[in-house]
Amino acid sequence: MFFFDRAFRSFFIGGSLFSVVAMLIWFEQYPIASKQFSTLMPMMWHAHEMVFGYALATVTGFLLTAVMNWTRAESASDHRLALIFGFWLAARLGYLFDAPIIWVALFDMAFNVGLLLHFAVPVVQKKLWAQSGLSAKFLLLIVANGLFYANVLGWTVFSQLSAILLGLFLVLAINLTMMRRLLPFFTEKALGLPEQQQYKWLDLFALVGFFALMVVVIFWPGHWSVTIVGLSLFIAHFIRLWRWYRPGIWKVVLLWPLFVSYGFMTLGMLMFAAVPIGWISLSLAIHALAAGGIGLLCSAIMARISLGHTNRNVFNPPKGLVWVFISLGVSAVFRVIFPVVLPEQAVLWVHISQLGWALGFLWLSVLYWPILTRPSPPKETGILL
Repeated sequence: MFFFDRAFRSFFIGGSLFSVVAMLIWFEQYPIASKQFSTLMPMMWHAHEMVFGYALATVTGFLLTAVMNWTRAESASDHRLALIFGFWLAARLGYLFDAPIIWVALFDMAFNVGLLLHFAVPVVQKKLWAQSGLSAKFLLLIVANGLFYANVLGWTVFSQLSAILLGLFLVLAINLTMMRRLLPFFTEKALGLPEQQQYKWLDLFALVGFFALMVVVIFWPGHWSVTIVGLSLFIAHFIRLWRWYRPGIWKVVLLWPLFVSYGFMTLGMLMFAAVPIGWISLSLAIHALAAGGIGLLCSAIMARISLGHTNRNVFNPPKGLVWVFISLGVSAVFRVIFPVVLPEQAVLWVHISQLGWALGFLWLSVLYWPILTRPSPPKETGILL
């Protein structure tokens, strides 16, 4: 059962295809909603599913694959992986077919718990304490999704939006951890550069500052502290991005989207700083992190990891892959930049962005369907990342 031998196959292709379907449905429901999704209004369904459906699927595919490599254990494969994927898929389909919300919640929470157990247990067994931070984030994602469903079911006053924001920031924290570990490494390998010195104080400030931004945005979104934290965090990440940047990245198809993604994340932190002043809406700041940051990062990671873990050369990606990243980049610009410049046409910009996103992930799914749904060929290179 090769399709479930590693998590990247099922969750990468599942997440990519789901993002196409979900975005096209959101296109049809925006700005005038015509239906509910298991009692959820379309905007809340869209926000929840982009975080806990699409983004978390990509993270799951990468990290459940990675933890098996780190521990040399078959912890998330075969029937166990198929069960976790089944929970994820059942929750997504449950919303689309308007299933009772309690059943959707049970399947979705089962997926979250399965993800935590299949990552954290082998980490503890092998005493890989350096990965305990990721385990903690998966635990907090259970809390975030649990709070979301508790509000939907009328059990708590903690708002759905706050729970989604908590989930978004946690997914972004995982993505930024991946970015810190992989972006300098990928750049050095692709461009043949010596290892660059990294500043631990800058890494620590970026980490602590991001969690501080999460807290103030969720609990005091209009407070001046959001401006202070957001601006400080923007400066820290801009310095790190500037230090990592090399002009040669634009020649490497699987490298420059990571830098553009990090650029959107950094811009998003600056936009959060402008929210309390009234210069930028909260929605635009969120989408700088999500549409620009998560969209480009997860698609590029999916494209790279899928090649490396199926014995293919990561420096020889499928022809036409660049159009995936161009489409997603243009989508992010229309969603984040154009509404600031020409706000009177905001609905048009959102619709163009939605179509660009759907087109990008559809093309990614077409290119990678044979790679992810067929057995791996004989080994080409030793490059797994």
